[in-house]
Amino acid sequence: MKKDTQIVVSANGTDKNKKQSVFKSRGFKYGTLATALTAAVIVVVIAANLVLSLLSSRYSWALDFTSTNLYEIADATKQVVNSLDEDTEISITVMYEETSFPSYIAEPLKRFCNLSDKITYEYIDPEKNPAALTAYGSEYSIEAGAVVVQCKDRIRVFNISDYYSYDSETGATSILIEERLCAGIIYVTKDEIPTAYFLSGHGEEGYEALMNMIANNGAEVEEINLMTDKVDFDSSSKIMVICNPTRDYSHEEIRKIEDFLANKNELGRNLMYFSATDAPQLPNLEAMLAEWGIAYNNDIVLESENAVQNVPSYVIPEFTGDEIMETGVTVSTVTPPILPESRSIKLLFSENSSYKTQALITSYADTSYSRDITNISAEWDKQETDRTGPFCMSALSMNSKYINNVRVQSYIFASGSADMLSLLTYSGNGEFLMQLYKIMVNEQDDTIVSAQKSTSSTAATISSVQMNVMAAVVLGVVPLIFLVVGLVVYIRRRFL
Repeated sequence: MKKDTQIVVSANGTDKNKKQSVFKSRGFKYGTLATALTAAVIVVVIAANLVLSLLSSRYSWALDFTSTNLYEIADATKQVVNSLDEDTEISITVMYEETSFPSYIAEPLKRFCNLSDKITYEYIDPEKNPAALTAYGSEYSIEAGAVVVQCKDRIRVFNISDYYSYDSETGATSILIEERLCAGIIYVTKDEIPTAYFLSGHGEEGYEALMNMIANNGAEVEEINLMTDKVDFDSSSKIMVICNPTRDYSHEEIRKIEDFLANKNELGRNLMYFSATDAPQLPNLEAMLAEWGIAYNNDIVLESENAVQNVPSYVIPEFTGDEIMETGVTVSTVTPPILPESRSIKLLFSENSSYKTQALITSYADTSYSRDITNISAEWDKQETDRTGPFCMSALSMNSKYINNVRVQSYIFASGSADMLSLLTYSGNGEFLMQLYKIMVNEQDDTIVSAQKSTSSTAATISSVQMNVMAAVVLGVVPLIFLVVGLVVYIRRRFL
């Protein structure tokens, strides 16, 4: 017998089976699926954006499109931070309101601090908390905008004027914040802080770049006048620098320099001397150098081939390749040094009972020549009266002895070119001089800090690596996401 079909009618008169079939319909099923997928994609995009924003802020993943790589961290900086001891804790405090701090300072600072979990940083607004400027002690002159680096009880303060540099000739402004932060890290974590003295009072000039580089590598630097300043040379006193004086030193000043180098017969102190082709006669200073086996010729070294932009007086020399005075170190640089307007140096002996001398940098034998300084003319081509190279252009003299079976030494480094100091960051000059400096102050690490960034141009530029990354994201990752979503929708509609 055929059963009657029951029709269930709801209280309002609608067909319940028909209502249930709406939820099973293809329109409802796939429309809901599409809506759900769309919502899911939106949620994923928002979540990914939040996560990536947090990670970018924490690990500085943002790309640097500035033409001068204003926000890129130098390899030497990374090397310094990565070499920190495990138990090191460094705090960096910025004395400024965070949202008002210039981005071209704040961004490099954040990227620097993100290099290591051993470094933390905070902003303190001195207008709301004026006591913060004196919290470290009265001996520190901390101004609004200052950056304070601290590790345990050692502190290094950089005020605003310390991390800007303005070139009056070119009008370019350089940002030194990374350089200063790295210098601060080295200073506050160093076991011993050496002191370098730059002599003044005799027309000395051109040493500012070297002074900054030595300071950046964890030293105290001071300008002193031996006639007027009373200086207590303690155990941290390691080096004196004399740069192109125009007046001779008195016998009393020479005695002070000699006493400094002798260090009460314990040695361990050093002198760097930079001369120039226009240097006057300095009989007292020259007599002291002669005792150490160093003399200068009154000439200028020229080059017919190995010169910068074919300017014969801007000589590109070569290293002798010899090990330096039994130190086990052979000086070399990534880029060649440049010695502009250089005199040649004559070594009066190779070794005697007190001193040992060594040429460090020489001109090329086949292409260099020197001319008497009194015979300078506009014509630089080699003349019959010119001498043929090679010529010593930088040299080292050492006085050494043994104390309790430990060898100690004092060095005098002599350069024929004071102008080489103007090219510290544009050639191998800085690397060369800092290698010598580290030998003199007995530092073993090979890291050299110099990371100033120019703000003269900030036009957006994209490197090949950045272009490849962006292309991979735009042409690869984004289309792949849409492809996966499309496939999921297609498969669901085709087989379900």
